[in-house]
Amino acid sequence: MNSDLRETTGASAVGVKLDGINLSFGKTHVLKGIELQIEPGEFFAFLGPSGCGKTTLLRLIAGFESAQEGRVIIGDQEVSHLPPWRRNLGMVFQNYALWPHMTVRKNVAFGLEERRVPRNEIKERVDLALELVGLLEFARRRPSQLSGGQQQRVALARTIVIEPKVLLLDEPLSNLDAKLRVQMRRELRQLQRKLSLTTIFVTHDQEEANTTADRIAVINDGVVQQIGTPMELYDRPANLFVANFLGVANVVEGVMAEDDGRLEFNSSDGAVTVPMATGQQGPGSIVFRPQNLSIRPRDAAPLPGTTQLNGTVEHKEFLGSVVRYRVAVGGHLILVDASYQRGEEAMPEGTPVTLCLNNDQVIGLI
Repeated sequence: MNSDLRETTGASAVGVKLDGINLSFGKTHVLKGIELQIEPGEFFAFLGPSGCGKTTLLRLIAGFESAQEGRVIIGDQEVSHLPPWRRNLGMVFQNYALWPHMTVRKNVAFGLEERRVPRNEIKERVDLALELVGLLEFARRRPSQLSGGQQQRVALARTIVIEPKVLLLDEPLSNLDAKLRVQMRRELRQLQRKLSLTTIFVTHDQEEANTTADRIAVINDGVVQQIGTPMELYDRPANLFVANFLGVANVVEGVMAEDDGRLEFNSSDGAVTVPMATGQQGPGSIVFRPQNLSIRPRDAAPLPGTTQLNGTVEHKEFLGSVVRYRVAVGGHLILVDASYQRGEEAMPEGTPVTLCLNNDQVIGLI
């Protein structure tokens, strides 16, 4: 055996393919025609709201669920009908599932002992795993003597010590407070890069997915809505669900039509009219982000390359780095993020304003 976990895992990174997966519980169709290709060594996230099927999909890969149709392929082997213990995958559960009566060392060694690995090799591999997660000095403690973040690292060490083909993470950060989640997702990403281990991460938190994943599959109602890098999904959402789920979005419904040879979007009440570079004629929506607008006094000169929308400040929120305004434009409530500098005065509610919308940042969706 290689004495460095980083070399063993990185050299054997494999891909994961889900081919035509359909899974039902009774009459409830949970996963619908799932087609996915995860590359070797990739950090891939399943992102979606509670109940969308993302954890069921992860459990299917692990072997804890079975699909009525479709194939699960790990590397070049179909594992659809193999039990979990024959798939050589490592899974970190939401509650960590540590043995409370065992020391950290015994928890991490448990999987190797079950596989009847020689004792001297167990010690060597456990020491390496604990060193990787920065817990070697805590080897004699019990889980109750550790913080939440340390317990999560023990769960990771216990998983990577068996040298799995793929690492599966089922919302492992959800039990941590907000500050610790930020720290742990950074450490998780660094560990994954060290190991070059194919990793699949389930989360409902778009910020977690954006900051850790190479690519994301956005899932809703058992259907993969879109797959792409975090920036691709944010900048070019395939539909309104993706646009709304990844970050804050303004959505205005209306009609795309040609006017004097130019494509133009008009809201149903006529309050929002925006020239469009591309799009299909007919009913549709436009999407733009709060940072794609600037907010100015009503009598200010227009900014070049923008569309002016007149409205009234209805509400404001101070978010630290920005002030978020909610502006009534006709029958629409438009969110605008204005950068905040110390000592600035926010516009009071009821102020008549002009919003300058950057035309290049508007996305048209059917």
